Amino acid sequence: MLVVGLVAIASPAAARGRYYNDSGSIQTHHPSWMSWVPDSTSLAALSLPGTHDTMAYQSYGGSLTQTQSLDLRRQLDAGIRALDIRCRHIADSFTIHHGVVYLHVNFDDVLRTAIQFLNANPSETLVMRVKKEHTEENVTRSFAATFEAYRNNPAYRPYLWTGGHVPALGEVRGKIVILDDFGGGAYGIPWGGLDLQDAWTVSTIFDIDDKWSKVRAHLGRTNTGSPSTLFVNFLSGASALAHPFTVAGGDGMGIRGVNDFAIDHLVAGHVQRAGLLMMDFPGAGLIDAILALNFRLLSSTTWLPEDFSVIFRNTAHTIGGNAEERWHGIRSFVHNAVPGRSWHIAALKKSWGGWINHQGNFYQSDAMDDYTHIAYLTRSVTSVVGRDFLSNYVRGQLGGLSGNAANRALTLHGRLSARFPFQSWSVLVKQSPGGLSNWAYSDYGRGAHLSSGDYTYAVQGHSASEGVYLHEHSGFEGNLVWLGGSVGDLRGVGFNDVLSSVTVLGPYQATLCEHANLSGRCFTTSQTVSDVNAMPGGAWHDKVSSVSMTRTGPR
Repeated sequence: MLVVGLVAIASPAAARGRYYNDSGSIQTHHPSWMSWVPDSTSLAALSLPGTHDTMAYQSYGGSLTQTQSLDLRRQLDAGIRALDIRCRHIADSFTIHHGVVYLHVNFDDVLRTAIQFLNANPSETLVMRVKKEHTEENVTRSFAATFEAYRNNPAYRPYLWTGGHVPALGEVRGKIVILDDFGGGAYGIPWGGLDLQDAWTVSTIFDIDDKWSKVRAHLGRTNTGSPSTLFVNFLSGASALAHPFTVAGGDGMGIRGVNDFAIDHLVAGHVQRAGLLMMDFPGAGLIDAILALNFRLLSSTTWLPEDFSVIFRNTAHTIGGNAEERWHGIRSFVHNAVPGRSWHIAALKKSWGGWINHQGNFYQSDAMDDYTHIAYLTRSVTSVVGRDFLSNYVRGQLGGLSGNAANRALTLHGRLSARFPFQSWSVLVKQSPGGLSNWAYSDYGRGAHLSSGDYTYAVQGHSASEGVYLHEHSGFEGNLVWLGGSVGDLRGVGFNDVLSSVTVLGPYQATLCEHANLSGRCFTTSQTVSDVNAMPGGAWHDKVSSVSMTRTGPR
């Protein structure tokens, strides 16, 4: 596929919006992301974005008590799956409070919205902490008895899971799992049995760093902790001198917020399991950086779902620096979030073009500060064309290339594919200025990097076909030919008596003989051989005239 560099500059506000969001809308959308997580996955293995004081999305008590900007349905559609619901027991029903402040919603509103969402997205599960808040008034029964009345309501009962253990996802799709912070575990998973960090007092804005250190330490414990334990980590904090929006987003004048620290830590690949992260004013990138960790739960052969495209674009916005630094950042993120795959990464600063031949998913970020980030998957990173031979071939083509970077990439890709059809090729072309400050890309060892005039060319071969490759020189250099089956006389493929090294890809055994029709001296190998003179009989350079191939494993 042809890709072309475009120029666009993102404002600082757009960058900040990736970890912090105080708008009524958000630039991410994952209403059914759990659909691709295997049923057998324990809830404890998931990384769940959550919100602290979920329903405090309006400023009824001023900025000290507002913790969110999105209403509940928008939070759920964005990918939030862990909720913090604080109920005041009044007149034998529940109203929703943040401390003394009534948030003008009731528990019925919360349940109805959650159920509407689950009906629209039956693959999903919501984890809901229910906490007793403020003082009771005009009640004739206990808080637990009132909760039980809600649970027994025919409209709600089918959706409220009644177990007390940490379930597998398949047990609770389409349901609400209660974290019981009021009844000692009689009505859900006991809050007291969770591994919790909720050091919520942040005395001044100068104590935000200390709050972040507690969050980071708990992320470390989550990474190494028991796989059957639910870990809950509150990023939130507040005081009269440090309101929630500042603790989350920073002061905009040099003091960073917890959300800012968290997204950098997650995208850098320091976390593999996050547990439940309860946040104030989470931005699209922060939500997505948490969701990304759940791709680790997929088989390495599973096609990545569309959610990853949105996640890649949003997380790319948190990575800064020059092209080389951005390349390292994207590489750390994708290899941590989706390990065990053949990733190719590039970071390019304006005036570039490329022909990307991928056998899998392809992702491209929006342009930010003139940089675009690319990540794509191939079947393998294996190339069989020698580096020197490839460089000489590409150098011979450059004089015949013309047009802009995209046109040059397209033409060069076509020539490479025609000359070496047994493997795939990706070509990037960068118009000056070049250098690592302007572009950086994955190089797996047998590529070519050449400049001519105002243009620099990066060629990468990959996904070589299975079979046996004969190389003209030792060390897999020089001209080469691919064999998909036995050849009784190598004169027919123009490779008689020129062999010095052999590459074997796939489950093959090759017998190579001195004369045509497998006569004369022979040697057999199922391994790659960098110098055939090392094989039994010695003196094999330029002595092979026929090859027999046997497949030794399944296709």
